[in-house]
Amino acid sequence: MADLLEARPEGRRRRKAERPQEILEAAFAEFSRNGYAMTTLDRIAERAGVTKGTIYVYFENKEHLFISMVREVMKSALDTVHDMFARHEGSTADLLRAQFSFIYRHIVEDRRRREAVRMLIAEAPRFPELADRYHEEILRPCLDMLRQAIQRGVNRGEIRNSAIVDSPHVVIAPIALVDLWMMMFDDRQPLDLKAYFEAHLDLVLNGLLAKPA
Repeated sequence: MADLLEARPEGRRRRKAERPQEILEAAFAEFSRNGYAMTTLDRIAERAGVTKGTIYVYFENKEHLFISMVREVMKSALDTVHDMFARHEGSTADLLRAQFSFIYRHIVEDRRRREAVRMLIAEAPRFPELADRYHEEILRPCLDMLRQAIQRGVNRGEIRNSAIVDSPHVVIAPIALVDLWMMMFDDRQPLDLKAYFEAHLDLVLNGLLAKPA
């Protein structure tokens, strides 16, 4: 039955629509296992069950495929955080609390996302173009989103107009530390993530708000 469905036009269309995702999944497996330099498009194509030429239909080159893979891993969570900002009607403190709570539940503890970050850290010194593309296509939009949330609070008189408006990096720096901590120590020196989150949120809100929470 599956073979008959594949032979039908609608079956072929559905199969074609699934190919980019299958290639991204194969790329994640190969890059995780072998690193960026040692991974070839031939190996990715073999794992995905397609030809090397098929990869070029969807991705310009290996660099584009790698960044697309990282974006795919992070896309769902980033879309959710953005949607929170777009829909939120309450205080900025409640917005930040909701966004950071989501980040800790669905990003910090997401092993797949952490593996993508590990690969970027490992490959950036040898392939700075990967780090540059990650910054422009993924990290900068995240920082812009946070900057907008902070500016929203300034405009509403809820947040002090301080240097943090222009340097939102310091607000999310504790999340980067969690990534590094879990990569280095994992189960040997485990963090109490609930307590860590509460401390992070306390630091952020009492550092930003005009009237500390």
